[in-house]
Amino acid sequence: MARYGRLLLVVVLLTTFGLLPTVPAAAATPGEAVNDAVGYAAARSVTEFISVVDRSNGAVLAQTGNAQSQVASESIMKLLLASYYLVSYGGYQSTPDAVKDRLSYMLRFSDDGTASDLFTPSAIPTIAGRYGMGHTSNATDRVGHWGAARITAGDMTQFLYRAANDPAVGPWLIPVMAQTAPNGSDGFNQFFGLNAVGGDHGSKQGWGCDSYFTAPTCAVHSVGYTDRTFVAILQLSTGYPDPMRDTSTHAARAVAQSTIKPDPVGALDVATNPAQGAISVAGWAADPAAPGRSEQVHLYVTGPAGTRGYAGTSTSSGRPDVAAALPWAGPSAGFTATVGTQGTGLNTVCAYAINVDPPNTNPMIGCRSVQVRDAVGVLDQVSVVTGQFVVAGWALNPNNPAEPVEVHVYDTGPSGTRGYPGFRAGNVRPDVAAAFPGYGSAHGYTAVIPSLEPGLHNVCSYAITTGGGNGNSLLGCRSVDVRDPFGSFDLLGTRGGNLVAAGWALNPNNPPEHVEIHVFDFSATGTRRYTGFPASLSRPDVAAAYPGYGPDHGYWAEFPAVSRGLHTICTYAISTGGGSGSNPLLGCRALTNP
Repeated sequence: MARYGRLLLVVVLLTTFGLLPTVPAAAATPGEAVNDAVGYAAARSVTEFISVVDRSNGAVLAQTGNAQSQVASESIMKLLLASYYLVSYGGYQSTPDAVKDRLSYMLRFSDDGTASDLFTPSAIPTIAGRYGMGHTSNATDRVGHWGAARITAGDMTQFLYRAANDPAVGPWLIPVMAQTAPNGSDGFNQFFGLNAVGGDHGSKQGWGCDSYFTAPTCAVHSVGYTDRTFVAILQLSTGYPDPMRDTSTHAARAVAQSTIKPDPVGALDVATNPAQGAISVAGWAADPAAPGRSEQVHLYVTGPAGTRGYAGTSTSSGRPDVAAALPWAGPSAGFTATVGTQGTGLNTVCAYAINVDPPNTNPMIGCRSVQVRDAVGVLDQVSVVTGQFVVAGWALNPNNPAEPVEVHVYDTGPSGTRGYPGFRAGNVRPDVAAAFPGYGSAHGYTAVIPSLEPGLHNVCSYAITTGGGNGNSLLGCRSVDVRDPFGSFDLLGTRGGNLVAAGWALNPNNPPEHVEIHVFDFSATGTRRYTGFPASLSRPDVAAAYPGYGPDHGYWAEFPAVSRGLHTICTYAISTGGGSGSNPLLGCRALTNP
């Protein structure tokens, strides 16, 4: 009900201020009017250069492809000359009345004598710079050729819009343009182009055959405004002055009678972050120029990672509330879409309704912000026991404070990376509860994974984000050196009917330790294992080779020779206090028992 109320208020406001017609207009658009005018003129051997902009905001409504091609200005440059004097005097209110009277007469009657008297080569560059007219310039500094100044249709509509909004110029210039006389001071009939339309209008007319850099040599121009637009109709032809007065009038009337179609309307009602990496949006859109038709919507997401756009969304879902308020919108003006997040943190989604009638603007119909929140936590420690890593820390999910967050652990060792999922952060951690009130204390995790090989390992833990977020958070990494015992099998012999194996062994995880040695006897009668031999005999040579371990790391393993024949004896160092748990082979030797 609340959403319907907001929608109805928007519709009432739009209708009240004239922005949303109850019945879409069927008249030609400015673009269609310009195309018609160009075709009409071309059939009469007249080349037209036309630009039409919205009088309220300066937006281009229609232009010919040659709207930035230069032509000789003829008397159109008198607009720039008059503006120059108003600006030079510090604005129309500071300009002497006698000067304004001369400027007014020059514009209304297109008087060439006044223009020649007042001409200065500084006028056009000054005004072109003031209003950003990049294609407007003098053709020559010679007074007699001021009509050859170079202008474009695009620059002239930009001039009209910016000058009209310039407090130094516009309040004086626009009313004067509405007083254009029926005939110029030379008797030329000025009732053509924008001077021939009805309603609120004003114009400056230009005509002549100044051959200075101009081809064709003759021009008839009309530059001015209607109640809704600023318009420049520039024309060149070898026929002069007709049919150019007729083609100019045809163009002006077509533009004046055209309809600026209203922009699409709509709203972005909701944006949520329901799943990792995803933002779900919903809203409605409709275009008065295409009643009942599916409307395209473009979405843009801006977040810590930047901005990304998404096209391809169209209205298709039922919105009876919209249909009730705007019957012309049809029953399916709703849209839904899923787009990607742009990093963790504040993400803002903006929706734009795509106008069916370019080059009108594509209005923004709404923006919504959503906090994208990933799981957080810490890897506190990685401890090593024989054959295992014990990984411990804590994790919280701001999207679901009570959740025991799932933790994945990855071990990158000498032969690659192995992943271990399925651990839950559900252990009691009073310190976490104290630091993050509202989450509770059951958010610690302990993960035990195998340490499969000796060498340097990088152990990392990740919190799996659920219920929203942008991704799975790295909680931390620790580097651990996995070290197995090592040593040597130096001697195999016999003594008093027994077999003897001798050598040495060291444990880098516990240097003083007397490593336990296991012996395996492989013979024709089977395999026998003998345990319990500590590497505790003095071996000064080992102490010299491995400082810091001490000399007492030799082993002597004596065991019965159960059978005659060939025996293969192997000795193993038993890992403790770390390592891969593989109990490294120290060596094998063969002996024949007689």
